[in-house]
Amino acid sequence: MDEDSSPPVSGSNTLTDLEPPKRPIHSSDGAPRPKRGKYTSVACNECKKRKLKCIPINDGTSCERCNGGGVECVFVAAPPQSIKKKGDSGYQIQVLGDDLAKLRQQVMDLSRTVEELKHQSPGARTSSASQLEGVMAGSPSNVSKDNVPKHPQFVGPTRPSYGLMIAERSLTRMGIPASASTSPSGAPSPVDTEVAATDTEFWSDCSPEEMARLLAVFEEEVESVYPFTDIMELASRAEDVLALIRDPGLLEDLKRNGNAPALTARDIDLAKIAVATGIAIEAHGKNDLCTAIADSVVAHTARISRTEVEIKSVQLLMMLSIYYFFCDDELLAWRTIGIAARETLEMGLHRRKSLYDNFKDPRARHVAKKVFCCCYVLDRRWSFGTSLSFALADRDIDPALLEPDIDSSYLKCMVGYARLCSKLWDAIPPFGAPCQSIPHDIAQSLDASTLTWLESIPPDLQMRHPRALHSTRSQPRVLYRLRALLYLRGNLTRISIYQHHLISATSIKADLRRAKIAVDVAQDTVQVLVHLNASSDIYSRQQNAFNYFLLSAFAVLSMAICHAPEVFAATCTQSFVDAIGLVRGFSTHSIASRRLWKSIRGLLPRLRSLGLHDYQHQSKDSTIPASSNISQAPVPSSEQAFRGRPSGSRNEDEIWSGYRQSLAVPLGAQGFFSNIPDATEISSDILNLFDTLGQGSQIQDEFDT
Repeated sequence: MDEDSSPPVSGSNTLTDLEPPKRPIHSSDGAPRPKRGKYTSVACNECKKRKLKCIPINDGTSCERCNGGGVECVFVAAPPQSIKKKGDSGYQIQVLGDDLAKLRQQVMDLSRTVEELKHQSPGARTSSASQLEGVMAGSPSNVSKDNVPKHPQFVGPTRPSYGLMIAERSLTRMGIPASASTSPSGAPSPVDTEVAATDTEFWSDCSPEEMARLLAVFEEEVESVYPFTDIMELASRAEDVLALIRDPGLLEDLKRNGNAPALTARDIDLAKIAVATGIAIEAHGKNDLCTAIADSVVAHTARISRTEVEIKSVQLLMMLSIYYFFCDDELLAWRTIGIAARETLEMGLHRRKSLYDNFKDPRARHVAKKVFCCCYVLDRRWSFGTSLSFALADRDIDPALLEPDIDSSYLKCMVGYARLCSKLWDAIPPFGAPCQSIPHDIAQSLDASTLTWLESIPPDLQMRHPRALHSTRSQPRVLYRLRALLYLRGNLTRISIYQHHLISATSIKADLRRAKIAVDVAQDTVQVLVHLNASSDIYSRQQNAFNYFLLSAFAVLSMAICHAPEVFAATCTQSFVDAIGLVRGFSTHSIASRRLWKSIRGLLPRLRSLGLHDYQHQSKDSTIPASSNISQAPVPSSEQAFRGRPSGSRNEDEIWSGYRQSLAVPLGAQGFFSNIPDATEISSDILNLFDTLGQGSQIQDEFDT
């Protein structure tokens, strides 16, 4: 059949009557052959209908097959990528909020660093370079004075700042912008001037009576809580100790004196650190004098290359750890107690058999046992404060060893508390776990164990709760402090058990009852601390010890208010204001005053930016609600108060009323941050904060959905 016999192709024939067109034949004029188009996952309508491969040309406006066949090529637009991932929008917002929070923290740190450099004296700048050689050549313990952070960079669930961090992130995710800078307006923060502080002049002028007095301060404030040494024995020989400090060469002469036990170099170091701690306690923080005294001991204390370890070296490390705690160097306290704990393991104090083999004398064995028990308790205390791991593992310790026949009821209670802390630590989910909450059955068991521990406290150490009728009776100062510490530790444990129910609005809705337990215990903690501060000088003398409890309670209240304001704002108002009132009496060295003020100073501008309230119409003359405005209720039984389950109302006594009236005094008159507004203005702002959060709960609900 020739070509003319084949039927002609009419223009009306469809593309389906044709064979698939080949690629167009190019003319032989030497034009370059076009490149093959890229494959695409999107095909035109015609190629989809015929299930053929679609090769786009002309920038994707048509394909080769449709172009060759003369058919209109139509591409359907792909759906937007955001529609495909609509279900991931909540996750993206969460990631964005976390990134914004990290970026804000970095900007704040950068601004603070620039501000410090701006106001640093020229002499300090030039001297910093010359000091590098001495720092590099010195002992590792020497560089710990100013060159290490006071708090770990890791923020774990047992640190109070953990709850504050969650509350701040929640405000960011709610769309409430952070303030540009947390540095106060007005005068810059004072920069510590570098002083060539030395303890030589102090020791030359110090009298035996003054040294004995400072050692008595240590005995009352520290040794009554952690009885691992007998500091009053050194106080009775204050004259000899001073003579050896002024002239160390006399040490050999004193050893030959047979009338009294010879003093050693370790005894002198113990006396020095005890004096430095007493100075830090009275100064409400670290100063140049106590730093110089401690540095003279630290230089040769923390050497890991010592040939032998003895009880006094462990005692010295424990005392140094406590000194760091009173100086707000909590991270150094944790590091130092870790070294002491490992030395106790090296000496075999953790096993009953090795303890009896190495300490034949009953008195020396009794001292060694108290040293180990105090080290065990301090190891738990600093680890919970920093959210860093223990140095002593319970599985390595002889269980019979921690059933102490010790003449200290408080230490016995604290050993039981340390064991409880170990159980709680194991129950807390590890960082990064899919579920960050403690299982209900384990939480219930831990709570029951905590209440059992509280009830096991001897009657003479059980606290008189502020709501009890006999709370205003006078009681010995040391006993009052021990009672308060034990009670507050029980509250802190219960807060740690239940605070994970407050980390989000969803977790609160999932288990509101347990979330309320954490809030109730936090309110009870604030009430006890306010009463303690109003009725004694215990809080002001040991601010660092009690600030930890206050910050933990404040963090719980902050999370509750941010995540469920419609539930907790009204009931937490008074506790929140009471916590702010405690800031007024803190010294500038107090970590709690800085953290509390930073949290308030950062929250208020963010709430004002919402525009939900007209703050201009708020009266600055408003005062804290008087006790007459608080609903009165019968005082609960001492058992109910002891269990830390406060009722919704409180019975105010004269001490409470006088304390609230004293809040009207301007903060500036107390010498505390000259640019801080007076207490009435703070109270007004805090009450407005609760109102704004109550109205802003709608934003939180929209975010959760």
